[in-house]
Amino acid sequence: MRKLDRTTFESSRAGEYFDARQLSALTGVPQDEFASVCLKELIDNALDACETAQVAPEVGVEVEREDGVLRLSVSDNGPGIPSEVVRKMLDYSIRVSDKAAYRSPTRGAQGNALKTIIGIPYALGSREPAVVEARGVRHTIRPWVDPAGEVHISHTEVPATVAGTSVSLAIPEDEQDFDPLHWVRSFAAFNPYATFSYLGKTDFSKTAEMYKSTRELPFKKYIPSEPTSPHWYSPASLQALVFSYITNARNGGRDLPLGEFVREFQGLSRTSKAKAVCAELPAFKHLSDFEEAPDAVGELLARMQGESKPPKPAALGFVGEDHFRAFFESIYEVKEVKYTRKQGTLPSGLPLTFEFALAILDQPGHLYTAINFSPTFGDPLEGTTLAGPQFKAHGISGFLSQGHALPKSDRAWYFTPASVAVAAHIVTPAPIFLDRGKTRLNMEGS
Repeated sequence: MRKLDRTTFESSRAGEYFDARQLSALTGVPQDEFASVCLKELIDNALDACETAQVAPEVGVEVEREDGVLRLSVSDNGPGIPSEVVRKMLDYSIRVSDKAAYRSPTRGAQGNALKTIIGIPYALGSREPAVVEARGVRHTIRPWVDPAGEVHISHTEVPATVAGTSVSLAIPEDEQDFDPLHWVRSFAAFNPYATFSYLGKTDFSKTAEMYKSTRELPFKKYIPSEPTSPHWYSPASLQALVFSYITNARNGGRDLPLGEFVREFQGLSRTSKAKAVCAELPAFKHLSDFEEAPDAVGELLARMQGESKPPKPAALGFVGEDHFRAFFESIYEVKEVKYTRKQGTLPSGLPLTFEFALAILDQPGHLYTAINFSPTFGDPLEGTTLAGPQFKAHGISGFLSQGHALPKSDRAWYFTPASVAVAAHIVTPAPIFLDRGKTRLNMEGS
């Protein structure tokens, strides 16, 4: 009897970005919210790009429903994604992110958002290409997964004249729970320096809305180009950042001198402070020196924190009463607006700003929630007990429900919806999430 000499095959894990079940695990949301994932990530990226370039963001969203397909396009007036970043984005053997290793109050640090945006339409059955236009180049991206699970990417580049960045996707509409206008309104609620335009088209109707900025730049909030504070790190998270630099150097990047690395942090840009930190670690001249002594990163962090002051919660920024009032009045007939803002620290010592706005209306409005100026898929405090003078409840929705001030919720259908609209916003560096969808916060361990 012939013996089978088995071949050991290697298979790429890139296929998980093109499989609906595995994408659900990666993004933390069910498949019927995949279109919302794409829209949220694209707007987050657009706002970050404009902020980093210190440009007042102008974000356009177009959604066309045609023959069972959602044609989604998001554009911005930022500097445009460089072509080399688009090419790296299509390398599914690596994660490409300028935020994942840093601890700061930015909108997201998933490290694979653009990869999932390319994969989601394919996973839902679309075979139309994704199109990215930026910096004079039109990128047409068509993925294909062969029967063995290997991912193949067809990527062509031709000249284009679009300013900023524009990303277009075709997503099968079947079973998608997708309300793009609500997402645009949610972003407008928490980003007062940005202008948003929305155009929704179907065979029978057209909806167009615009939400103009209520503040001009510079707007006081943390932006991705600002230094991070050493007080926002733990020894483990600073280790992750240091070793990310070490890996980058091993792959052809610079091996940063320790003093240069220290000066990248808020409160440590002065040479005298950096020298004081480095003097306590004489054996370490470059970041690569920590490769043989990773525990010494904890000593580095202690010295950095000792030579700098922790930022106050006000440095994180906030939306403010005036903008919430203007936002509510742009959508609803408003009788009165109540607003409160509280600042403090989490058990870990990280600063926290919480702001809450409630508009009294003639009819039920909506509940808008956000973390670090980015709307969430659900209640960010769902796992947190909130206590008031008369009652306590789990999460924002539960607390509002107990107070008979919940606008609308599927889980509270037996209550009469309150004639209010509510906006709740949390700003904190390095939030720890309880779910992969980056919605529910761990308020005790953050």
